[in-house]
Amino acid sequence: MRVDVRFRGLDVSAWLREHTFRQAEACLGRFERELNCVRVRIADVNGPKGGLDKACRVTVHGPRCGSFTVDELSTDPYVAVALAFERLSHSLNRQFARARVRKTTPLLAVRAS
Repeated sequence: MRVDVRFRGLDVSAWLREHTFRQAEACLGRFERELNCVRVRIADVNGPKGGLDKACRVTVHGPRCGSFTVDELSTDPYVAVALAFERLSHSLNRQFARARVRKTTPLLAVRAS
C-alpha cells in the first residue's frame, strides 16, 4: 500500500506527515492487501481567517473496492486527518462486509409449481 501525502496552503510539517502515515497504518493496515494507493491531501482552505478551515481528503484505490474518497474539516489538521482515516476505515469495513455477505449467501432455490 503506497501512501502519498501532499500539503496545500500549510507549512510542510514532519510531525503532521508522520502523524498521517501512522493514521494510515493504524486505520487501513488491515486492508493493505486490498488497497493499491492511498492519497492524502491536507489544505488550509481559507487562509489565516481561522475557523473550520483545515481540510483533509483521503482517497483510496483498490481492485475490489474501486475508489473511495472521504473529506473532513476541522480547526486542527491533526484532528482532520484522524477523523478522515477513521471514517474511511468504517466505510471500507462496511464495503468488504457487504461483499463477503453477497459472496457467501446461497441463492434461493425456486420451486416449480
